[in-house]
Amino acid sequence: MRGAPFAVVMVSSWAAAALALTAAPSANAQESQLEGDRAATKARSMDPVAALSLGRALRRAGHPVEALAELRRGVGVSAAKLDVLVSLHWEIARVQMDRHDFIQTLTTCQVIGKLPGAAAEGHACNAAADLLQQRSTAALEETAAALKRDPRCYEATLAEGRAQEFALDVAKSETAYRAAIALMPDAQEPRVGLGRLLWRSGRRDDGVAELRRAVQVDPNGPEGLYELGQAIGPGPESVGLLDHATRERPSFTDAWLALGTQLLAAGRVADARKAAVAAERGDPSSVAPKILVGKVALAEGHADEAVRAGEAALKIVANSAAARLLVADGNASKGEIDLALEAYQAAWGLDHGDPTPLVHATEACHAAGRDTSAKAFGLKAAQEFPKWGPAWAALGDALLAQGEKAAAKDAFQKALAGDGPVARDTVQKKLSALP
Repeated sequence: MRGAPFAVVMVSSWAAAALALTAAPSANAQESQLEGDRAATKARSMDPVAALSLGRALRRAGHPVEALAELRRGVGVSAAKLDVLVSLHWEIARVQMDRHDFIQTLTTCQVIGKLPGAAAEGHACNAAADLLQQRSTAALEETAAALKRDPRCYEATLAEGRAQEFALDVAKSETAYRAAIALMPDAQEPRVGLGRLLWRSGRRDDGVAELRRAVQVDPNGPEGLYELGQAIGPGPESVGLLDHATRERPSFTDAWLALGTQLLAAGRVADARKAAVAAERGDPSSVAPKILVGKVALAEGHADEAVRAGEAALKIVANSAAARLLVADGNASKGEIDLALEAYQAAWGLDHGDPTPLVHATEACHAAGRDTSAKAFGLKAAQEFPKWGPAWAALGDALLAQGEKAAAKDAFQKALAGDGPVARDTVQKKLSALP
């Protein structure tokens, strides 16, 4: 533990105490239940458990300033209730984690570690702080220290799962998450972690099943709703889950981004605009919301706005391939083909794993009547990504415009057999018209 010596005490009772506090009626409340929580806490103003419950609900709903005020008020009235005091400080630390404030998180962790019998909890909190900076090795050192003092420390076990996930050790991460679930079956966080780990490591069905259990544990938990919405893939259920997540936590930028992206792909441009604006309002200093705003502007026919959004993103991250691509698409939409091609080439140079700049460059050149250039970009796209259907479809258009019917036919056939989104009916009509 950093900064001060700590007592070596076995504190397995903390896990049980934390579970009891988490199981309070309003402990899982988010935005939809805040008014009831506020009223209940007002009626029990000297009860630190009520302050903890409201503070936790405020944090989960995305109200960090109000959450900190309530949690600190709870600390002031906690008196000798040591289990509640530990939980209050833990919740304060989580608020700071949500803000990605490493220093303030670590300061709170040190407070926890100095409490009688809470050395293991202090190490576990330190581990969670280390994970803010993706320092998985340091986090695992802290979890080991915590579990040496208390093998049943829930927070340390959960942090170990997250640290192993960062370290890309799927087997160890899964073991730790399952151990955390065994310690606290009614907690959502380890189930969300396990579900996320499983579906992102290729075990989609297992991951989705675990995330559904997480949502059953806490039907209004924003993280569970978001991860399940991501795991099941685009569709009405996913849109509903993501929308629910944003209602429970209106400042949930990642959920707004995922929701807006799906709405835009489904052609619900006006709704996508609302989601993009909410995402940018929640995190105005990040690139991703500006990219989504720009994509929506393009769909609305506002090419100048799209270019401005891309340029604003580049001021934040100068080497953002997505921002360069957005600027390119905006200029192409305006007919500024030379500016567009310069940006497409820059986007490709920044990210050789994304075929989109090459495909869009092919399409832009073809639309501008520059089919020699379109063919060159299309051939490059097909060569780099031979299974990517959109690359072959764009190449086929360029070849057909140059009268290379046999080559175009082959390209269209490969487009239909390839991966990725292709306007299949349109390509099939072009193919049927060829000898």
